[in-house]
Amino acid sequence: MPHDLSHTGREHAWSWSLDDWDQMWKPGNWLKKPPRPHTAHLWHIAAIIAIASYANIISNLVLDDVWHIPFQLGILGVVVLIARRAGTTWTSMGLRRDRISRGLTVGGVVIGVIAIGFLIAIVAATFVPGLRPLFENESVVNNSVAWVLFQAFVRIPVATAFYEEVLFRGIIFGMFTRRHSPIAAAAFTSLLFGLWHIAPTLAGPDNPLMDPEGVLQLVGAVLGIVGSTMFAGLIFLWIRLYANSVYASVLAHIATNSIGMLAALFVVNVL
Repeated sequence: MPHDLSHTGREHAWSWSLDDWDQMWKPGNWLKKPPRPHTAHLWHIAAIIAIASYANIISNLVLDDVWHIPFQLGILGVVVLIARRAGTTWTSMGLRRDRISRGLTVGGVVIGVIAIGFLIAIVAATFVPGLRPLFENESVVNNSVAWVLFQAFVRIPVATAFYEEVLFRGIIFGMFTRRHSPIAAAAFTSLLFGLWHIAPTLAGPDNPLMDPEGVLQLVGAVLGIVGSTMFAGLIFLWIRLYANSVYASVLAHIATNSIGMLAALFVVNVL
């Protein structure tokens, strides 16, 4: 199995250098082809997508929330092993140890910006009661405070943010840039990320299948969630590339989901 050359970011059959990865966030580099394109390991990628899709269905339709963390971390471990067997570098997965500090710094800034945004929204809802229904998340309304806190501080950070960011913005994106331009790899990765959220939509408390007139609602809900999560995936990917570390997008993902849930908890239970 090939291993990383930490001083350059290169290894056998991989063409993007460490400097390329550090600069990939810039729009001028998005259309560039890999300097030495290499045939992607399609069977490895297909295996990763198949295993992740299976895990997505099991997590959302079979397992209780408390089992998501060990199950999905186990799946992620298997996927990382497959990616490494295919020759995927820690650099291309955004998991270089010497970029962790930058990733945490960039991610921390994103957390601060998102937290300020939600704080402003809460203040607005305090003085304008008509805004409060916007915070009425069904998962928050229908569950206990302890359940919401477990979601916000434990399950979402580990089983959602870390799991999905390493899988999509790390492994799958990194493997597709082996042969394609960053913009093409980003488009495919974000499409997969959008389709990934169909199962959680159908398993959630607002499941459109529960509506007796649900065909149009189902189509609208699916298209809406696919489109919105594709867009979110592109933003998370840019953050990951800007830091050249998947840890930045992990923190951004945690901030978006967890702070939003905590804001809803405050409005629903206090205001």
